[in-house]
Amino acid sequence: MQHHDYQTITSVMKKFCNELKIPIPVGDELARFHENVLQMADPSSRALMMLHLDFDTLWQQQNQPYYLLYPSILPLLTKLKLDKVTGDNITLPHGLQSLLLRFPVGGELRSVWLCHRKIRHSVGSDVVCRGLVIGIDHGELDATGNQPVYLIRAFPLDSRPVEESLDALPASWTASTGKQLDPQEVANAVRIACMLCLMGNDPDLVQPEVLSKDLPKLTPDRLDDMVARARRRGKVGWTVGREFESCPHYRRSHPALMWTGVGRTVPRIVMRKGTIVHREKVTQIPTGYGAVK
Repeated sequence: MQHHDYQTITSVMKKFCNELKIPIPVGDELARFHENVLQMADPSSRALMMLHLDFDTLWQQQNQPYYLLYPSILPLLTKLKLDKVTGDNITLPHGLQSLLLRFPVGGELRSVWLCHRKIRHSVGSDVVCRGLVIGIDHGELDATGNQPVYLIRAFPLDSRPVEESLDALPASWTASTGKQLDPQEVANAVRIACMLCLMGNDPDLVQPEVLSKDLPKLTPDRLDDMVARARRRGKVGWTVGREFESCPHYRRSHPALMWTGVGRTVPRIVMRKGTIVHREKVTQIPTGYGAVK
């Protein structure tokens, strides 16, 4: 299974400099380069570029953590509703402040990056609260053909339902330019991101990545050592849905939104085991034809 990769802003800039055969800026020169690019942009684009640059910087500081998403799990995540889940329950897993979601090759979505950031509670408000910034790569490239153009949304994570918070801050006018993404795909990307946050570290759905050469030798008792070896090599990732059960049941195993904790006030995505719906009807199926000559 192949997944789309992500290019950092710095790696794209290095590629651009190499093509033009000009020196690659580093240190203070790199900071000035980014500042000059921001100054040349219009105010709306500048704000989005700053959000992207903030994610890029934070993501690299956290050793570039990522999730590899598998096709079997994606349709099920998009069917779950967020109308009763409040934003204050949405937190990136594993104690991370940034995370990259890598989608399988073949779909319209390529990657989605996430990071926590302080943002305004609503348009025109001076109240600042914890928020989530989402950048969606859906295959559009900039004029150079090197850098993906990300559709970026930011919304507050407070006591309001997530569905309501998504509309608290309007999308930038740049969202209506260039290659258009189906609004349903945007909603699906946001829904998948929030559902993965609610999953937390559920081992039934989320498994840590190990080095490719260690995969054939992987056993439960060696998992921790192999994960530690992968982390030392800079591989900080998890798979989601790779081991997803696909059985000949009327209803296969699937993720479900459950309310847990004291008073059942904490939403969490859990895995429901596969089962036969209306199991008693199986006994009504005629049998014994194998003995007929």
